[in-house]
Parts: sequence; C-alpha cells; structure tokens
Amino acid sequence: MMKKFLKIAGGIIIGIVVLLLVLPTIFKGKIEGLVKEQINNNVNAQVNYDHFSLSLVKAFPNISVGIEGLSVVGNAPFEKDTLLYLGQFSTKVGLLGAIQGEVEVHSVLLSDLNVNAIVLPDSSANWDIAIPSETVEELEQNDEASSFKVVLKSFILDNANIKYADKTMNLNAEVKGFDLGLSGDMSEVQTNLDIHSGIEELFVQFDGIKYINGASVGLNAGVGADLENMVFTFLDNELMLNRLGLKLDGSVAMKEQGYGIDLNLGTTKTDFKSLLALIPEEFLKDFEGLETAGNMHLKASAKGDYIDEENLPAFSLDLMVENGKIQYPDLPESINNINVNLQVENKGGSADNTITNLEQFHFEVADNPFDATLNVVQPVSNPAFKGNAAGRIDLESLSNAIPMDSFDIKGLIELDFTIDGDYAMVEQEKYDQISANGKLDLSNFYYASADIPQGIFIKQSSMSVNPRSVKLESFHCTIGQSDFELKGRLSNYLAYALQNGVLKGQLKHNSRRINTNELLAMTGSEEEEPESPEEATEVIEVPKNLDFVFQSDIEKLLYDKLTINQANGKVTVKNGVVKLNGLKMELLDGSMLMSGQYNTANMSRPFVDFNIEGKNLDLNMAANSFSVVDSLLPLAKNTVGKVSPKFDYSSVLSKDATPIMSTVNGGGWLRSKSVEVSGSKIQNTLATTLKNDSYRKMRAEDLNINFIIDKGNVIVKPFKTKVGGKMVEVQGTQGLDQSVDYKITMPVSRKEVSKMAGSLGFAIPNSGDDLIVDVLVKGTVQEPQLSFGLDKARKQVEKDLKKEGEKLLKNFLKGF
Repeated sequence: MMKKFLKIAGGIIIGIVVLLLVLPTIFKGKIEGLVKEQINNNVNAQVNYDHFSLSLVKAFPNISVGIEGLSVVGNAPFEKDTLLYLGQFSTKVGLLGAIQGEVEVHSVLLSDLNVNAIVLPDSSANWDIAIPSETVEELEQNDEASSFKVVLKSFILDNANIKYADKTMNLNAEVKGFDLGLSGDMSEVQTNLDIHSGIEELFVQFDGIKYINGASVGLNAGVGADLENMVFTFLDNELMLNRLGLKLDGSVAMKEQGYGIDLNLGTTKTDFKSLLALIPEEFLKDFEGLETAGNMHLKASAKGDYIDEENLPAFSLDLMVENGKIQYPDLPESINNINVNLQVENKGGSADNTITNLEQFHFEVADNPFDATLNVVQPVSNPAFKGNAAGRIDLESLSNAIPMDSFDIKGLIELDFTIDGDYAMVEQEKYDQISANGKLDLSNFYYASADIPQGIFIKQSSMSVNPRSVKLESFHCTIGQSDFELKGRLSNYLAYALQNGVLKGQLKHNSRRINTNELLAMTGSEEEEPESPEEATEVIEVPKNLDFVFQSDIEKLLYDKLTINQANGKVTVKNGVVKLNGLKMELLDGSMLMSGQYNTANMSRPFVDFNIEGKNLDLNMAANSFSVVDSLLPLAKNTVGKVSPKFDYSSVLSKDATPIMSTVNGGGWLRSKSVEVSGSKIQNTLATTLKNDSYRKMRAEDLNINFIIDKGNVIVKPFKTKVGGKMVEVQGTQGLDQSVDYKITMPVSRKEVSKMAGSLGFAIPNSGDDLIVDVLVKGTVQEPQLSFGLDKARKQVEKDLKKEGEKLLKNFLKGF
C-alpha cells in the first residue's frame, strides 16, 4: 500500500515539475505576443528588445516575466536619438489570473534605465510617440476581452540616468544614479507605502548658468495612500538636498485634470551650516572643518490645483539668514554678518503672478561691507525689476577668507549700482524712463595662476552706467611684457541682456608693447596631450548680436621672430562677420597694409577673404617669419633683397577651421628691382649638371611676378627678368602640397651645353651665341628634379650649321 502511495505521490510531483517546465513554453508565445501587441498599438516608434523570458520556477506560484535590452527610438526628426534604453525589466504576474485572462501585477523591477528627453526649438518632443487618442480609444473598445489588475507590492528602479534638453528655453538637466524603492500592499484601497529614493548627482543649467551642479538628493518617506480617490498623504519623511534636511507635510491628489496640491516644506535644522550644504563641495571646500555661526529659516508651501503654467497653485518660499559667519580653518579672515531675506510668492493662477523679493543680501569681509536688493514682478509678460548693489570688496582679504589654492588675487572693487524699470521700456527703447545708474571702480588688481604665471595687473579701471550705455572711462592693464589701455562705450546693453538684442560698442585700444609669443604661451604648452577628436579646433561662430567698432594703435608687437611697429587700424564686428579695415604696420624694413574678413554669417559655409599689400619688404625676413611666404616662394629663404608684394586670398573653412583646398583662390604680384638668390637646391643641381659654380649665386633684376591661386594651386604667369645680365623667362605651377612644375627658359653657353654629352646627337661648335635651354623643375620643393629641354638649342645649332655650310659652299664656289 505504501509502495503504491509513493508511486502516486512521485507521479504527482513529477507531473507538477513537468507542468512548471512546460507551462512557460505554452504561455510564453501568448504573453510575448500580448506585450508586442500592446506596445505596437500604443506607440509610434521603433521598439526592440534583446531577450524575452518567462518562468514559473523563479516566482512560483506566480509567473516571472522579463525583458532585457529594451530600446525605444523615435521617428524623424529623432531617428538618431535613443529615447529610452532599459537594461532589465522583470515583473511577477499572478498565475491563476493569467490563466483566467486577468493580469495581476505583483512586483516590478527596472534596472539600468537611460532616458534621453529632447525638445527642439519648434517645441516638438522626442517622447511624443503615443498614437493619437482616437486610435487608442478605438483599440480599447475593440479589446473587450483584455483585463489588467494591479496588486503591486513592490516597485524598484535601480540605477536610472535621465537627460533633459529643452532648446526652446536653453534648459539642460541631468539626473545620474537615480534609485527608487516603493513597497506596500497596493491591492488595498487604503494602504501605507514606503518610499526610499536617491539621486547621486543632479545638474540643472538654464541659459548658460549652472543653478545646480552635482547636488545629491534623497527621500525616505512614509505615504498614506487612498487608492480609490488617488490621494497621497506624507507621513514621517525626510528629504535631503546634499546635507540639508527638509521635511514634507501635506498631500497630493491626482485629479481628472491636473493635481491637487497641499504641501508644506521646512528645514529640520535651523543652523546656517545646514543651508551651506546646498553648495557643491567643489565650490565650498573642507565642509567638515568649516566653522560657522548664525541661524537659518527656510519654509516653502504650495496649495491649490496644478493644471498648466496658466493654472498654478498658490505657492511661497521664505528664506532668512541671520548673523551668519563662515570661517575656514587655517585662514586669518572670515565672512561675517551674513544676512539674507528672500521671499517668493504667487497667489495662484498664472506664473506671471510670481513676485520675487530679495529684501536683503549683506556680508562683510575685513570690515568691507557689500549689500544688494532685488525685486521682480510680472516675470512672464513684462518683467519689472528694481534693485541695487553697493559695497567694497577687498580681494586680498577675500582670498584670506576663502581658500584659493590655485591662484593669487588682490585688488579693491568698489561698486554702486541701481536699476528700476521694466522689459517694455527696454523693448520700446524708452531708456529715459529707466533708472539705471552706477559706477564700478577696480584698482591695483592682480591675478596669477599656473596658467598665467606672469600675472595680470590692472592698475586702474573705471566704468560708469546709465540707461543707454556702459562707459569704460579708463582701463590700464599689464600682462607680462604686454600693456593695454582701453576706452569706449557699450550701448543697448539692457536689450542685449534681457531680450537678446544687439550689443553695440565702440572701443579704442592703445599699447606700447604686445608680446604675442608670451600671451599665446599662456594658452597651453607643448607638453600637453594631443587634443582628442572631440576637443579638436572648430570654427568659432561670431555672435550675430554684436555690433562693435574696435580702433587699435600698437607701437610695437612681437610675433614669433617678427617685430611689427606702428600697427594701427580698425576692426568691426557685425552680423557674424569680423572685418579688418586698413590695418597698417611697419615690418620687415618696409610697410604693409591688410584688409579682409572672417565671415560666419552662414555657419554652413564660413569663409575668410584677405588681401595684403606690402612695400619694400625684406623677402628673406618674410620667409623666416611667415609660413605662407615660405610655402608660396620657397626660394625666399635663400634671397637677399627687398620686394613689394600684393596677395589676395579666400577660402571656405571646414568644421575644424582648416581651409577646404578646392575653394582656395586668390592671386597677386611680386615686384623688386633686384634680389640675389643663392644656395637653393635647384641652383645647386643646375650648377652640378652644367659644371659651373656661378649658378649657385644668381642676381635677378627688374622682377615683375604675377600669380593666381586656383583651387589650392599657385599658377605663376610667364615673366621675364635679367639674371647675370641675361634675360630669363619663368612660368609654372606649385601646389600647396609643395609639389612644383616650373619651366625656366634661359640662355646657356655652348660650352656648358656641350658638357651634356650626346644630348644633341652631334657636336656643337664652340663659337657662336648662347643656346636657349628649357630647365624643367618637377618633384617637390624639398626634393626638386631637374631635366632639360634642348629643342630650342637643337634648332639653333641646326640653323647655325646650315649658315656655316652655306658660307663654306659660297667660299668654295668663289674659287672657280
């Protein structure tokens, strides 16, 4: 009997095991098909996953469903941007419910989630992939058999990273290392939920300004959930922002339209140091050793319905700091009497009803006070602003109060500025109705760092402000061996700051000496690692909202081995274009005039267009100072003499700021009364071939060279010049890749030609005029290859021989 029972029991166990192994195979296709069907019926995107799993063994008596490598990519214009990637998704579904057609979800796990949310300037968003509601409703009406029931007890999100880029408002936000654990019996109408969540790093940048830079966030909360009415009430909880502890009280209700909010937020500690915890430690060093004093009060609230930007709940924020103090260990000075009083309030409705009032902002360093206030109303429709800033900041005392290990700084800043107006006044250019006045003085300023060991010294600078313009009354600066003096005016600055208007300016610059070699050395060193492709040089776009006229006068400028004297001219910046207008200078024992432009008005086709005209320039000095001269005229390094060149150049620039060779065009000419060339490879080869060392040094007279640049190639037009009293003709082509193809037509003595044994195929009479020979130069500038064209010499010899034969025949006939 026992033996029979064991057989039956064993059979049942084996049957159960077989069922556990077979059932997933039976249901896998149906469930996977249901998953695919639901996804495809609800989104307009490319959805893929690497692996789908189904098991009864892992979570018996529930079904374990898993998806790995899930990716969602939108359609145009987001076909190249992955909206979502999920490393792993798993859930436990009730077995009996699945058999009966009712899906009961018990737990959900999302691991390694990456979200990349993008809003384009036209407001289109890459997450807007849902099929239009009419289609969804129709599908739902036709799908009467499907049922979905939530009996969720656990939801876990592990390691989520979220990026958000909104180009309509120049907003970028990023969440790194987001974890969320949610537990509770959500099958009950009334239940308590436990929430444990954290963010390792939070970044928020708006309009180029980093408002949150790497802050950590954590929330541990108990939430009372009324799942029937969808009302969630905060119980015991703590919200951590960096090291600032906050407590939430109140509730959030999910309504048919929007959310019902009744929340209060306050600090769990009132000491000033807890507020400083909001500042990233990279800006507030040695937080643990920081000595502080003073009290802090932070309270925020929101009450009402949130629907959209025009239907906000009433909200407020109140921040107050009293008698705050910051003292770093081992530093002699401290920041004292820190007092802040900030209120933000909105009675509800539009965001335009928000009132921001910084009633007080005060601190002192070494008995030097600084105060500021600011009030802003109607921030959306017509921002009205009223504020002031005044005080003295001794930078040396400040450096003795705040660690500045990487640089030295000194100087005194004195500021007194007030402003009172609104956006409409700026937009309508009613500057006389705006009160904007002030003055900023900087004296004995000094800054030095590892990158700028020479230091920057500003002896004195003074700037005044009125509604129409900012006037730079004086600016005297020294950087190493270079000095700068500036004066001028910036106008339309309010429109530029508040509505991206055009900033106009006129500046005059004077320098007794500028050493560009020293200045350029500050930007890097030869020991630095090569730039990666991501860090490669790119075309710099000139802002189109700048309209500047810059008049410069420099007594002496050093650039590489070149000394430039009395450089003066005008530079204009307008509509994305930088123009040089008649920049004059004395250099190379002569003078030069430069004009041209760097044009980024169309960033799809940026270009440069320059022309240079010189007078009596030392060609040898030019070749050793300018690489372009060495490239175009390689013989220049072996010359003695002065030239007067004219050079026009234009090219389209690639993305890495290098010229696109097929677009390099230009031309010019080169004039000289006399130049002496010696020791070039062409000359040495010619002297060796003709066995005549006189070719190693040649003097050319009355040079008049014309050339053009066509798609990167330099074409030298035929020109004649006297070399050693003999007329020589030169023409040819040279590529910017250093390839050469020249023809030099020159007279050569018969004796020299005769040394080319067998070249003509017959003997050459020693008497008679020089023979014309074509010297063909090919190869490269560094490795020229010479050959000789002797057709002209052959015809000349044949003609001479014919004349000699006729003469001999005539003399012979005279004898008869």
